[in-house]
Amino acid sequence: MAVAKLIFANARTRSIRTVLTVASVAMAVSLVVAVTSGYASSELAIFKYLSAFMGATDVQIVNGGDWRTGMPQSLVDDLRKDPEVVNAFGRLEADTGMLDNKEGKVIPATIAELIGVDRPADDDVTRTPVESGAWFNANAGDVAVIDQRAAELMKVSVGDTILLPGPAGKRKLTVVGICHKPGFFADRMQTIYVPLKTAQEIVQRPAQLTRVMARLKDPAKDQQFAARWEPRLKAIDPDLKSRLARDTRKEMDKQLQGIHLLSFLGGAVSLVSAAFIVFSTLSMGVAERQRTLAMLRAIGAYRSQIARLVLTEGLGLGMLGALAGVPLGIGWAWILTQWKPDFFTAGLAIDWGGVIMGVAGSGIAALLAGIIPAFTASRISPLEAMTPLARPTSRRSAIYCAAGGLLLVLIDPFIIFLSGASRDVIFWGHFFIGLPGLMIGAFLMAPLFVWLIDLLLSGPLARLLRIQPRLLKQQLSGGMWRAAGTAAALMVGLAIMVVMQTAGHSLLNGWKLPTKFPDVFVWITNQRISPAEVAGLEKVKGLKKGEITPLVIGAPGVPDFLQVAGMVLLPEQTMFIGIDPDLALKMMHLEFREGNVDDARAGLKKGGQIIVTEEFRVLKGLHVGDSLRLMTRKGPKAFKICGVVWSPGIDVMVGVFDLRGSIENQTAMTVFGSLEDADKEFGWNRAFLVAANLEPATDRDALLKEVRTQLGDKGWKAGDVRKIKSDIENGFRKVLLLLTTVAFSAMAVAFLGVTNTIMASVRSRQWQFGILRSIGVTRGQLLRLVIAEALLLAMVGIVLGLSLGFLMSMDAMGMVRAMIGYAPAMTPPWGTLSIGVGAVLVVAVIAGLWPAISVAKTEPLELLQAGRAAA
Repeated sequence: MAVAKLIFANARTRSIRTVLTVASVAMAVSLVVAVTSGYASSELAIFKYLSAFMGATDVQIVNGGDWRTGMPQSLVDDLRKDPEVVNAFGRLEADTGMLDNKEGKVIPATIAELIGVDRPADDDVTRTPVESGAWFNANAGDVAVIDQRAAELMKVSVGDTILLPGPAGKRKLTVVGICHKPGFFADRMQTIYVPLKTAQEIVQRPAQLTRVMARLKDPAKDQQFAARWEPRLKAIDPDLKSRLARDTRKEMDKQLQGIHLLSFLGGAVSLVSAAFIVFSTLSMGVAERQRTLAMLRAIGAYRSQIARLVLTEGLGLGMLGALAGVPLGIGWAWILTQWKPDFFTAGLAIDWGGVIMGVAGSGIAALLAGIIPAFTASRISPLEAMTPLARPTSRRSAIYCAAGGLLLVLIDPFIIFLSGASRDVIFWGHFFIGLPGLMIGAFLMAPLFVWLIDLLLSGPLARLLRIQPRLLKQQLSGGMWRAAGTAAALMVGLAIMVVMQTAGHSLLNGWKLPTKFPDVFVWITNQRISPAEVAGLEKVKGLKKGEITPLVIGAPGVPDFLQVAGMVLLPEQTMFIGIDPDLALKMMHLEFREGNVDDARAGLKKGGQIIVTEEFRVLKGLHVGDSLRLMTRKGPKAFKICGVVWSPGIDVMVGVFDLRGSIENQTAMTVFGSLEDADKEFGWNRAFLVAANLEPATDRDALLKEVRTQLGDKGWKAGDVRKIKSDIENGFRKVLLLLTTVAFSAMAVAFLGVTNTIMASVRSRQWQFGILRSIGVTRGQLLRLVIAEALLLAMVGIVLGLSLGFLMSMDAMGMVRAMIGYAPAMTPPWGTLSIGVGAVLVVAVIAGLWPAISVAKTEPLELLQAGRAAA
């Protein structure tokens, strides 16, 4: 009871100090909550962005024998019961004819892909952009979404009705949306989406699906999932097989783990920083009350009572600050998501782990903050504690502390880079030993930095501000540990910003953006392009000279009358793509899984050799050096495989425009050969389409007009791929800016805590300021003295913050490499970091400005009285 009364009495007597301390703890806790929740929100936004381009499904189940055979719809229900599955849905895909909406006649030489989708469970389909109208939101009903080419052929728009033929007769559907597919694919195969049950009724296949897709809780376990389900699929149909997420998605998921690890690092660093801010603030408050505690000892209080009083008071202040800090941190994160809704597209995600970390950390920090002062106060003699002047810290003790701090700082790099320990040991050692060692070590080195900065910069700064150098040196060096504590608090904010920016920027810069494919594809509707027309394209204004290459596509052994639509009618047929070995391999990013680009180029030029896709290798079990027999016009011929490739660009096209049913099966059966072999072996010298790069600022419509002028209007069309490339690049730049925003918000919260620390520091020295005013120091000199001290503290904080931040960045990249085997080169964003350095200087001055003005305006007697009362 006596302890509680003393705590409440002290809180009432020193209300301002109590409020400042609680506010400092609250800001520290809000720092943890805001950073962890901000990163959780950014992870959601990143995942949503990646899903928009790559698709969010991890496993697809198809019939490997004949994709039209399908599987029972009950398989979806079984998948949804699996605890590892987040979402599962199915589709029914079939071919259908199309009728002219004006005349009701069959449109000749056309075939459409009818896709039944299970809405709203099937959210993957909504990634296909809609030009007008909207996606339907039910799995039944007479509605449809069609692509732009189907709308053109059927002469309909949103709100019109169309007729689809089926075994049971024609079915009338209302067009509710028109989606956009790449013109080249829309020309060859139109797409009509209808609700799943409607599609089953049209083709009379109740409770049947042709494709099932599932999203897993842990995408990294997709192979284990597939292996576990394989016997169950074989029991349903021996031809059923699972296809895992394509390599682009898997690569992005792997790289996203780096961002996830970085968010964990940000939360952990924030927790350590919060503990330091709490420690610094409470330690200062307890140290200033040593004379009061000594008086209690003098009137009979036991040492244990003094220790219990200090610890209980610190814990109470810590818990009060935590209660205020949690909603404040959530508020910061919410404001951030509202301020940048274009970046935080998935909204606010509260990281409850960060909340627990903040609350528990504040309690632990409050206890740690009180242990040393409580022990000191309980052991010191009352007369010695009543001494009004603190003993200055010696340079020797600062050097000893710095040496000990250096040893602590080196623990983390040793664990990550030199220990050779397992991943788990490195992970837990980093977060529970290495990071605390870094922060405590930097704090122990702070007095030496204070002394060095004071020695080197206090004189020039004093002369610049027209104050006595001795006066400034006395203010900083006279309370070296107090100065070190405040500078270290400034250090924390800058260090957090450096590690977040440098590690985040490096990780995002290291992501392989799948944007290396031609700007535009040019073709003629239902015709092939002659060599003369390809040569004519070289003269077209807007196309880059020397970056135009034909693609000759055909199915070996398939009659010529099926070749134009061969990709559609014969999806399991091997497709031969004739390319220019030099231009095509330069313009299209084909990542070699076996072989290399130089050998592959040489092999194609030599003739009789082909490049196959990674899917083809898996399907056929063929490798570089093996042979594949293809039917040429002279009979079967063995072609040697000179490379195995994966194309992230094709994966993006498949994902963005939902082309699984149109080209996914074809890409699995695709081989690349030379244009010369296409002509000599198969008799194909007319291109299916032409790939080209564009001059800057070239408009697609203007380009088509120029093509028609030069080569005649034969139905020329162009598909501009630049928008996809631009969307991908801009999206990742937004993600980087998003992480920048989170880092700056973390700095802002940290600076608020530092402001409280500086205000408490200035307030505690009112007695000293009263003495200075009494001996003739003017108001202006006193104001400039406090500002100069704030600037020196900022300089110490900048040196410490940059040093610690770059060291933590190096350790963070080492952690990423140890955890996921992926770590790009460290690339600090110097422009952003220079803004952070300037922000530290500005905030330090602002932090000292109000106390400086307040002290300068106060009369000497008031300062002396306030200083004595504060003691």
